Amino acid sequence: MKVYGVTGLPGSGKSIISRLAKNEGVHIVSMGDVVRKEAEKQNCTSAAAAVNLRKKYGNNVIAERCVDEIIKISRNRINNHTTTTKIYKGNNKNNNPKSSHRKFKKVEQDVYIIEGIRSPFEVNIFKKNFRNFKIIAIHSNPEVRYNRLKRRKRADDSSDYKTFLERDRRELKFGIGNVVALADFMLINEGPIPIFKNNVRALIANEIKPTAKYSSKNYNKNKQNRKHGKGQKQFKKYNNKRPRNNNHKNRQQQKNRNKRRY
Repeated sequence: MKVYGVTGLPGSGKSIISRLAKNEGVHIVSMGDVVRKEAEKQNCTSAAAAVNLRKKYGNNVIAERCVDEIIKISRNRINNHTTTTKIYKGNNKNNNPKSSHRKFKKVEQDVYIIEGIRSPFEVNIFKKNFRNFKIIAIHSNPEVRYNRLKRRKRADDSSDYKTFLERDRRELKFGIGNVVALADFMLINEGPIPIFKNNVRALIANEIKPTAKYSSKNYNKNKQNRKHGKGQKQFKKYNNKRPRNNNHKNRQQQKNRNKRRY
């Protein structure tokens, strides 16, 4: 199981990583969705719900709920037997039908992304529960983020710049600045969105969910051996013939020599 956390201030582009990773089969768990569900229950804003949750259940409540959800998804996947079986053909040297093929189970590794980490307390919870937990931070300047939030127009987004700055200060009080500073990967999202998406795709392909590739050295080596066979494989049609016996010729030459002597 591989688990990554995505952090960044509002409007930095966390949801872009989630969407692209989801297309590659990565499970997405959003901490913001946990807060928004609680806000609907309490009939208040998301900011007030986040503060109320932490006051009532502690600083780790949202992280613990995300951990429970990841464990639940992983158990359901195992119970549903989603692993597939592949057959790889092998060399049948001894004409043994059992050795003509081998069966391997192709088990896809569970990969999860937790979107919206805000405090170091949450990071500690995830590191205790998941080995090799890594953080991906996204940075954008305030002006770029404010314009994005105005276009997004989500329920907890505000078109007022003062309200936007207050929200940033509230996020920083949670400790999101420390999380960004200690991140394993840093992505800058201040230019065109297509360029940022290409950087995210590269991160997914190389780190989050890498695809198996053949090295160029081995590929060229095997290709060269197939093209220019070595040893007996290069001359199969001549090797099948029986070796020529030169004993008769040697005897005849010896007899001719003896006749010349006498």
